Amino acid sequence: MSASSDASPIAQSPSEPPVAAATSASPTLHPQQLSIPLPLSPHTTLHIQITPLETSTMVFLTTTDPSSSSSLSALGSFVYSMPNRLQPSESLSTPLYAVPGSIDFATRVAKILARRTGKPTYVGCSAVFGSSVVEEEMAAVRAAVEGVMGVLGEGKR
Repeated sequence: MSASSDASPIAQSPSEPPVAAATSASPTLHPQQLSIPLPLSPHTTLHIQITPLETSTMVFLTTTDPSSSSSLSALGSFVYSMPNRLQPSESLSTPLYAVPGSIDFATRVAKILARRTGKPTYVGCSAVFGSSVVEEEMAAVRAAVEGVMGVLGEGKR
C-alpha cells in the first residue's frame, strides 16, 4: 500500500517542528511624512517620516537649512526605546547605532514617544543643530513629538 493521501505537502523530518502557516503579523507599511519649520531656528526645517506598525512605531528625523550643502548627509543615530512597565514615567532605550551629533536628540525623542504611545519605538535621526542653543534643540524635540503624536492620532498625553 502506498503513502496515505492526507500527507502534508511539506516534507518534514520527525525532529523538526511543524511549519506554521503565514499569519497576518506581516506589516503593511504606510509611512507618513511631514515637514515642520523650527520656531527658534530660522530657515531650518525638521523632516519626519512616521511608520506606525501594529506593535511598534518607526520614526526618521532629519533637518535641512539653506546653508547646508546639497551633498549627502550622514546616516545618523538609530535608537530603540520601549515603555518601562515597572516605572511608567521612565522609558528604557538603547542606541543601535550612535553618531555623537545626533544620539542625544534621537534618544530624547525615542523615550518620549515610547512613553506616550505605550509601544516600542525606533528612531533614526540625522538632524543637525550646529550652533544651536539648548532652547532651540528642546523646541525641535517638542515639535517632533507633537508632529508624530498628531499623525498617530493620539494628541497630547
